[in-house]
Amino acid sequence: MSLTYAIFSAQYLPHVGGVEVFTANLAHQLVSGGDRVCVVTSSRGGVPEVETQADGVRVVRLPSVQLMGGRLPLSRHGAHERSLLSAVSSLGVGRVLVNTRFYGTSVTGLRFASEHGLPAVLLDHGSAWLTFGRSGALDAAAHAWERHMTARDVSLGATFAGISEKSAAWLSTFDINASLVIPNAIDAASFRAEASGRNFRVELGIPDEKNLVAFVGRLTPEKGPERLVEATRKLGEHYVAVLAGEGALRPQLERDLPANVHLAGNLSHPDLSALLSQANVFCLPTRSEGFCTSLLEAGAWGVPCVVPDVGGAREVLCGGGEAYGRITPDREPATIATAIRQVAESWVPARSQELRAHVEKNLSWMGTAQALERAFELAEKS
Repeated sequence: MSLTYAIFSAQYLPHVGGVEVFTANLAHQLVSGGDRVCVVTSSRGGVPEVETQADGVRVVRLPSVQLMGGRLPLSRHGAHERSLLSAVSSLGVGRVLVNTRFYGTSVTGLRFASEHGLPAVLLDHGSAWLTFGRSGALDAAAHAWERHMTARDVSLGATFAGISEKSAAWLSTFDINASLVIPNAIDAASFRAEASGRNFRVELGIPDEKNLVAFVGRLTPEKGPERLVEATRKLGEHYVAVLAGEGALRPQLERDLPANVHLAGNLSHPDLSALLSQANVFCLPTRSEGFCTSLLEAGAWGVPCVVPDVGGAREVLCGGGEAYGRITPDREPATIATAIRQVAESWVPARSQELRAHVEKNLSWMGTAQALERAFELAEKS
């Protein structure tokens, strides 16, 4: 039976981030399976208030003010918002999915569900406290805001789920018992097929006999690029790290960059696919993740991963983090270097094929849609 989903998400394309890409891919999968989807998000300058995407997904953007360069949308409640939500309701919505806990859009989505007697699932994408990394006072204020907004979500009767096992476990911090996981996913075959023709080993002068360690992420302390640089320095000339991404740490990294580390800057998706196809190891010494998309992308190419115990690591690497890479106990450069060396020296091509097969079978968008269905079955019973 065809269903109509309203997915409330604070941001959506063309704003690009992990939650936005997840929402777009999940919506596309649901529509492909015969359902209807309306994404309800915050307004952005230069983007239509209401539109229908090429795949049939409808997008409604509620009035908002964008703060912090678009990272924090604040809702502008009033008659116009009510009119847009009424139009959403007229689509015959039967289920409401809300992304993340701490945005005004999240509360709006849960209120919409409550007012219309609809089952609602809140999918959390975090696995640690929000942090700005600069001010203890600012972080404390962010933590208080998280607690306040999460309490409002609970009061509105949401059924909670996590984007990963780590994310679901993190909800216990707010006295929420969540066993449901609606995982991030990837179309592995499509990701491999879109790889560009760039040969990073040739461009950067990396011989085939050297191990190429790839990093994909923002160059910020949160993601730990400086830790990988120091680890690569310890590994020596037989290892070369290529860091794809930009961020505030770039000037610092450039001042003392080892000869066996290259900063590739922001890469297009096809170029990222090409880089990972040529890597021997993927490493992201990140502080926290909901479910890291880069892990899935590395797994799609059968590249073993070295990461801390963050969201998505256990789902991709399996076997307690030992089957397809290493989950490190900390983010120290010496620990990272040891793990990279162990993985590179023990890896065999057959395991790459096993990793590819695991990602394609167990971390596909069809599987995520099925997990969503199970979550709503539980919500409808409660």
